[in-house]
Amino acid sequence: MNNLSLKILRYSWVLLFLWFGWQQMINPGAWTAFLPEWTGYFPIPAEMLIQLNGWLEIIGAILLLFGAYIRPVAIILSLHLLGIAITAGGAIGVRDFILAMMGLSLAVAEPDDWAIDKK
Repeated sequence: MNNLSLKILRYSWVLLFLWFGWQQMINPGAWTAFLPEWTGYFPIPAEMLIQLNGWLEIIGAILLLFGAYIRPVAIILSLHLLGIAITAGGAIGVRDFILAMMGLSLAVAEPDDWAIDKK
């Protein structure tokens, strides 16, 4: 059952980050309102920041799909979610904090038997 729970967790994260990453790629303008105010000081347009974030999430999801570099990817995506949780606060912050903790649990667990990392 432990192996099954890790697969469920990993593939749930794959779906989560593929969906959000894809949404950010196809309609970045809809996501710019979620950027923190301080990102306005960057020399990069808001829509480009959203698309870069989308690429981060899609690439992370693909690596997790195959079970490659699970620990570093899960840590990076967890830190990303923690940043969102701190910035957003409220209900979104609580949700993303819990998702980040799920990612950290994925990072500290041994890879499941379908993962490339296991081989």
